[in-house]
Amino acid sequence: MTKTKDNKPYDEVIICSDDAGMQLYLSEKAANRLSWILTGICVVLSLPVIILAFMCI
Repeated sequence: MTKTKDNKPYDEVIICSDDAGMQLYLSEKAANRLSWILTGICVVLSLPVIILAFMCI
C-alpha cells in the first residue's frame, strides 16, 4: 500500500486481461474476497464427490 501526497493510503490495483482485450480492474481487497468466494464454490461443488467416496468405504 502506498501513500499519496496527502498521506492518505490507497489500495493497489490488480489488472486481469485476456487475449480478446477485456480487462478487469480489482483492488487488492476485492481480489482477496473474490478468491475466497471462488474457493468456497469449489469446495461446495466437490463436497458430493467426497461424501460418495466415504460412503463406498
